[in-house]
Amino acid sequence: MLAGASALVLCGITPAVALAQAAPAQAAQTKSDDVVEEVVVTGQRAAIQSAQKIKQNAEQLVDSITSTDIGALPDRSVTEALQRVAGVTIGRTSDGRDADRISVEGSGVQVRGLSWVRGELNGRDSFSAKAGRTLSFEDIPPELMAGVDVYKNPSADIIEGGVGGTVNLRTRLPFDSAKRIIAYSLDASYGDLAKKWKPSGSVLYSDRWDTGIGEIGFLIDLSDSKLKSRTDTISVDPYNVRTDLVPGKTVYVPGGYGYRSLEFDRERKGIDAAVQWRPNDQWEATLQFLRSSALQASTERANGFNPGTADGPAAGTSFTYDSAGRFLKGTLADTAGGTSLGSSLIDTRYAERSSVTSDYSLNLKYNPNDKWSFSGDVQYIYAKTKTVDFTAFNALNGSTLPATLDVTGGLPSITVNNDKAFLTNPANYYLQAAMDHHDRNEGSELAMRFDGAYTFDGDGWLKSFRFGVRDTYRQATTRETAYRWDTVAPSWGGPSVAPISTLNGYQGYYELFPFEDYFRGKAQVPAAFVMPTASFVNQYGKTSTILGQIAAANGGGWRPFNGDFEDQSQTGGKGSTNHQKEKTLAGYAMLRFGHDVSVGGEERELDGNIGVRVVKTETQSQGLQVFNTNAEAVSEGTQIPAADGQFANGAKSAYVGGRDYVNILPSFNARLKITPDMFLRVAAAKAVVRPDFQQLQPNYTISATNGFLTGGVCSNTIPGSTRANCVYQYTANAGNPDLKPIRSTQYDLAYEWYFAPTGSLTATVFYKDIYNFITNGSQNMQFTNNGVTRTVQVIQPYNAGHGTIKGFEVAYQQYYDFLPGLLKGFGVQANFTYVDSKGARNAAVNPYDNTQVGNVTGAVGEAMPLEGLSKKSYNVAALYDLGKVSARLAYNWRERYLLTTTAANINIPAWSDDYGQLDGSVFYTVSDKLKIGFQAVNLTNTKTKILVSYPGRPEEGLTGHNWVVADRRYSVVLRGTF
Repeated sequence: MLAGASALVLCGITPAVALAQAAPAQAAQTKSDDVVEEVVVTGQRAAIQSAQKIKQNAEQLVDSITSTDIGALPDRSVTEALQRVAGVTIGRTSDGRDADRISVEGSGVQVRGLSWVRGELNGRDSFSAKAGRTLSFEDIPPELMAGVDVYKNPSADIIEGGVGGTVNLRTRLPFDSAKRIIAYSLDASYGDLAKKWKPSGSVLYSDRWDTGIGEIGFLIDLSDSKLKSRTDTISVDPYNVRTDLVPGKTVYVPGGYGYRSLEFDRERKGIDAAVQWRPNDQWEATLQFLRSSALQASTERANGFNPGTADGPAAGTSFTYDSAGRFLKGTLADTAGGTSLGSSLIDTRYAERSSVTSDYSLNLKYNPNDKWSFSGDVQYIYAKTKTVDFTAFNALNGSTLPATLDVTGGLPSITVNNDKAFLTNPANYYLQAAMDHHDRNEGSELAMRFDGAYTFDGDGWLKSFRFGVRDTYRQATTRETAYRWDTVAPSWGGPSVAPISTLNGYQGYYELFPFEDYFRGKAQVPAAFVMPTASFVNQYGKTSTILGQIAAANGGGWRPFNGDFEDQSQTGGKGSTNHQKEKTLAGYAMLRFGHDVSVGGEERELDGNIGVRVVKTETQSQGLQVFNTNAEAVSEGTQIPAADGQFANGAKSAYVGGRDYVNILPSFNARLKITPDMFLRVAAAKAVVRPDFQQLQPNYTISATNGFLTGGVCSNTIPGSTRANCVYQYTANAGNPDLKPIRSTQYDLAYEWYFAPTGSLTATVFYKDIYNFITNGSQNMQFTNNGVTRTVQVIQPYNAGHGTIKGFEVAYQQYYDFLPGLLKGFGVQANFTYVDSKGARNAAVNPYDNTQVGNVTGAVGEAMPLEGLSKKSYNVAALYDLGKVSARLAYNWRERYLLTTTAANINIPAWSDDYGQLDGSVFYTVSDKLKIGFQAVNLTNTKTKILVSYPGRPEEGLTGHNWVVADRRYSVVLRGTF
């Protein structure tokens, strides 16, 4: 058996685990007392078998993905791999509110419809430095992973913070293998829209030695992954209610249209280094360093026309409507009967986000005897992110001719009728505006943990008692500006773009961008316009200086950002610096039990655990209170009451808030073995998730609204009058440092049947009671400045309401080994999830953005579902493993879901439509040291479709807003192990 064990070790499985996993198959192949036919399980089948064993042997409800081959998660990112798990869905947009830009690798993870998912690395905290608490799984190199575990109902020893669930990313350690491992993975990926090859690779070295001071192991794993992709988007603006176009009838007409092409570059780098030392059978020490970094850059060219709410059929034409009065096709002008479409929106945008997370940990284990075991763990984690987002806008010196829009087909068709000679002449364009956005975020945590366990003697009910304490201190600083749009040349008399090419020695400002192979030629090709170049917008330092000079010379308001995140005049009025400190102290106790019980007159094994976790949290939030100068106090000839002038005087000062709270979190997990391979599980627990740091941010920017009349005259437009008799109302948008955590009481009932090493049928019913949803509303608060106190109406998050999440999951997998010949290599994996919510609440992602709306549509009072919750989702994968060939064809589908209650720019709810994607892979094992493979993503060329509602009529369905196509991505892969 040593040869078989060694083969399994090459796949990353220790001999003990391998023998345990292979035992059923080996027993079935026994030919005599001393002759056993060797069974070697490798590749995809080994990964499925390993994941099934983890699920089968776990005391909690857990699903796993394992990578038995080095660098061989089944998908190209951790996020894409997670979508295959029952109950797990991923988003397709790079940001929840951004309905216009698609993330080709997926972004954001929901477990059972909830985005409150806690991310871990090796059972420890891990996070990305941003306003939230979550780990950006798309930033983590999948090549470093040994596996991913999704815990759906916790036990007391699992760290709190995941109401949706906990996702633990596991890396390898040198003692996982009995011998030296040298492994590599190389691939090159190609996007059929981007038309560029990009390389990725990883290398791992692991070994262990017997020395005079005990056994020592060392592992280092390095990865570098690059990706280039492209998305093309056609947009139709939300529809407006129109009563002036068709006599006696209400119709609905879009406000305009647009199209864009976005090129995306991503690079992920990772380091995993570990040293283990086992001086004797009682002690073991592990020192580990993990570092993941990601750089994401995108260049977008966009063009559109938005004539607004007064648009109508061009002169001599008419619109076509459906029976409900909804626009189908027609030639748009800026007014009914007009001859022009008005000005165009032409821009080039560059966004770059870099992120780094570094994790240092030391773990000590001490087992003095067979009864007691102890472990201590110290971890320090530091994360930072930086974003620069910059857009330059061109405008035409002249009006564009009407354009035809047709939405009757599968894709909107746009026909632009302008003269090419006019459109391609740089002299007809001027640099109209610019917009930028910046953030600088960092976070750190020091965590210390001590655990102990006592094993009971005998065959009684009690198996072991586990206990532990955990202490953390976390700091987070988030600095961000608003999206600062302002004019560069605000009038038609602005300078032509042509001379800008030589301004201050700058070359290459503009280009004629042709939108080549747009929608793979399946859509109407948009007209070529003169646009800012990518090289112009991706050099913020140099370009912002040039634009500032142009704006100053032409009466524009745009100025470069000076780096001061607390200067409201610099940050667009909504910028902020958010300082957060958080201390937690947790303790837990858990009893593991197990014994035979009589069920229907037969003995059945019952085991599980019962425990409680008690957590104290202390938070402190530091922000600013800014008293904006009353605009009417600085208006020419205007007077206001003296006290209001003293209160709204432009002052700012620090504001500190926070709260302490204790959560008691009991948990219970039980498993009844109907047969050795058929279980019933029941689980119950309480869980919490703390508010995001942005929601806790106490930045109050207080402004006066217009004065209102209380008697006499309140207007400086009347001769001899002043505003001295006005009363001013003050408003602010802010976070809330007094927020409580969201709490849930959750229950699971599961049936599991493991009828083969890679065959199972499982079903789970779940129910969650959720309290303290965080939503947004207004309340009156008292503020004092300069000796004057005023009541301020503050829009901020608050805890409100109770809701429920319920549903079920069904999963099945099997290889059909009973089939003859080559057919026995076929297998299937499939799962289906249904989730429903009631009484759930959505909170604004950013409490400082007063354009965001809450949970109810104002027109009909209809409660909206939770953002990101698809009622139905499923996965189906056809598998093949036989001999040297391993293949998979996997289809993932999720039903339409509410993307956001308030989409950016349009400020109305947006839905992501039904989406299904087919991916595939095939690998051939040349030898024990070389495997060759081919992987493909998005084989069906699925379009992402974003929907919005008709104004005031959500009950009559949704209309298309964005249609997006992304690359079909192909990869050639080489893997080897020595």
